[in-house]
Order: sequence, then C-alpha cells, then structure tokens
Amino acid sequence: MLDAVLNVDIRKTLPTLDQSGVVAYTDGACIKNPGGPAGWSALLWAAVDTTDGKVHAGASCLECYGHIPQASTTTNNRAEISAVLAVLSIAPPTLPLMIYSDSEYTIKVAQGTYQMKANPDLWEIYRKLLGYRKIPPRFTWVRGHAGQEHNERADELAGLGAFNGSLAAYQKWQGSQVAEARNGLPQDEFVALQRSVQQLQALFETIAVDSPRVSQQERQFVADMVKRLQKNRFVPSEKQSNWLRGLLKKYRIEG
Repeated sequence: MLDAVLNVDIRKTLPTLDQSGVVAYTDGACIKNPGGPAGWSALLWAAVDTTDGKVHAGASCLECYGHIPQASTTTNNRAEISAVLAVLSIAPPTLPLMIYSDSEYTIKVAQGTYQMKANPDLWEIYRKLLGYRKIPPRFTWVRGHAGQEHNERADELAGLGAFNGSLAAYQKWQGSQVAEARNGLPQDEFVALQRSVQQLQALFETIAVDSPRVSQQERQFVADMVKRLQKNRFVPSEKQSNWLRGLLKKYRIEG
C-alpha cells in the first residue's frame, strides 16, 4: 500500500482541492476468501466537485490501487481496510474527509460501533493515521454491485489489484464471474439459497422496521437477494455470499 501512495501528489492531481475537503470511494477484492490474492482501491475527488457523493461531470479524480499477495491471512476485510488506510495516507489530514464504502464491517469498526476482533495490525495503523487528522473521517455505506458508478469503478480497480495489475488476467477472471458466462448453481444449492434468504426475510418482517436489531442495510440486502433469486441462473458474487453467510450466522438460521 505504501508503494502505491508514497509519491502521490493529491493537490497536483486535484487542482480544485480546497477547505471543503476530500470525498473518496474505497473497495477491496479477495479472489479466494480467505487466502487471496487480494486487491484494494481508492478513488479521491475534491469535495467541492461533488454533491451528496455524486461527482460532477469532468471532475478530476485520483485513482490508485494495490496488490495483496496470497497468504493464509489474506481476506476481503483486510483488503477493504487497506483501501481506507490508503485514503487516510493520501488525503491531507487538515481537511474534512468523507469515505464511501460497501463494507459495513469496515465502517462500523472504524466508527467504534463494532468491536475489533480481527486484523489488529491494520486497525493499529488506522488509529495512528486517525491521530494525525484534525477532523475524524466520516463514513457512508453504499450498496455494492448495485450499479453505483463510483463504487463499480472502485470494484474494478480492486479486482485489477488482486491480479497485481495484469489486465488480461483480471478480464479473464471477470468474464468467468458474469452470471451468463457461468453455469448456474446446482438445483439443490439454489433451492437451499432461496430458502435461507426467504427465512431471513420472514424473520425481518416480524421485527419492527425501526428496531435497532436489524439494520436498514440488512433489510435492503435481503430484499434485493429475494428479487435476484427469482432468476434461476442467478449466482451470488463472493461479497454477496459472504454477507449472506454472516447474516445466517448472526440470526441463527441454518444455511
């Protein structure tokens, strides 16, 4: 990560940067979770060139990404955290910073909502970088793989980083991930997946919408999965599968 950000000149790349601060989108991708390889990405804009996270047409963007080698400790979460660390390393510490991420885990640990139980080395670096900042960064969750332009670009660069910058290797892998290019799930697996998601949705319907027990992001994700699973050839992405497994475990539903 340091190799990718050490010589970055944000003020040169973003000529409109002012006291309004910086807006960034981050992402991480792990080809095999855990095990890797993985990649991280960060896209930064001058906040003055954005409105509610939407970048104005023609605005200058600073893009960077990096590779995380294959190892038993390489995970999607480490890639997501690395992307945030990259932004904290690049964005001037005296300016406001807004980070958009599709990793609820990363956001909630960074904000102190979730207790840090893994990746203590990376979170220690996060705390050190946080100590240099005049104002703590703000975070906004954005749903991944939902067509959001900047999140999709971050996802693409993180995937490229996972293949250490090899566009050919990344494109070959990306092609294999397109649902139309893959065989659908075996029928028994598909039916089990449908059943699990329907059980989650049924559970959520018994819990008040304003209850803190279930987040709005979780409700939206499950509702989206129910719709997607109406198509027999739908195959969830790695991120979707990981999130679903986490929800099934959290709400004690047998997957």
